[in-house]
Amino acid sequence: MQTTTLQAIEAIPVSIPMRHPIKWARGEINKIDHVIVVIRLSNGVEGIADAAPRPTVYGETQQSIVAIIERHLAPRLVGINAYDTAHATRLMSEIVGNLAGKAAIDLALHDAQAKSLGISCAELLGGSPRPVPLNWRIRSTKQEDVLAEAERMMARYGFRALKVKCGLDTRTDLAVLRALRRQIGDAIEISVDMNQSYTPELLMEVLPALEDLDIALIEEPLPARHGRGKLLVAQKSSIAFTGDDSCTMLDDVRDELELGALRSVVIKCVRTGYTISREILALTKAFHCAVHNGSNADMHICSLASAHFACIYETQHAHEMSYFADECVCLIDQEIEIREGCMIIPDRPGIGVALDAEKLAKYRLD
Repeated sequence: MQTTTLQAIEAIPVSIPMRHPIKWARGEINKIDHVIVVIRLSNGVEGIADAAPRPTVYGETQQSIVAIIERHLAPRLVGINAYDTAHATRLMSEIVGNLAGKAAIDLALHDAQAKSLGISCAELLGGSPRPVPLNWRIRSTKQEDVLAEAERMMARYGFRALKVKCGLDTRTDLAVLRALRRQIGDAIEISVDMNQSYTPELLMEVLPALEDLDIALIEEPLPARHGRGKLLVAQKSSIAFTGDDSCTMLDDVRDELELGALRSVVIKCVRTGYTISREILALTKAFHCAVHNGSNADMHICSLASAHFACIYETQHAHEMSYFADECVCLIDQEIEIREGCMIIPDRPGIGVALDAEKLAKYRLD
């Protein structure tokens, strides 16, 4: 029996316009400058993913991702057994850092594997495709704009959960959250993302108000490595703290869970692929910690890849995988449907989509 091998890896920089900029406490994104990764197997099957450069978070740029894949990762991987994911992971671990590039290769390889087998990525991972509940994240902006955006997106897509970017100042944050809760009522889940912008003292000050507003989750309220501060405030909070930037890799998650301040962890397949994401999921289960999928302003491609991963576990919270709704252009061969607040996964092998060659040719930068 002839072995299917990994034949080629291509890294394609693209630039996609957005309808609205995404703002948070430490930065802003005005366009999607990602890297499309295409893996080709010896059987002719292609797998796809996209890598998200976040220089202010992980230190990677669009140019560095292309370079690390073309010059270092691809030469190591080309020719290996296409189903030997463990070998691919070991080879990539010889290169330090470069999370987004490695994750994109891992996701694209799984996509190619599933397509070769004629099954979905969810099935390859041990689950099955199903509608995936999403939240809508609301940009840091004026109160009237927040309320208008919430009303518009809930009416259009049926979202039953919202995530609000906070961190401008405490008075503004609380005023916006109070107005939003009055507008949407008590049945809609609200979580907040503070992007490490608070101090323990400020967080203790606003915590009673957040509890009164029935906030579901507080994501990264303090600097990622401020362990003592997180533990101090978490012990006085009825709201679960969620780890994101503090839980970048497996060792980070272990350290945070052993500290005991977090009761929830965000898994981002765009930075840990499927392979390490599964290890993180297993670790959170060992600590009886809640988990849900997040994104780094993922495009349609990795939003779908993350949705397949979300099909292999249960969670009480909506997933953050709706950023693609702000993109003006879809580089895949079909649009992603959001129905009653849930992503509908296409009934096709792999992640369920392929690249649109004409659009890719228009928006690629190389």
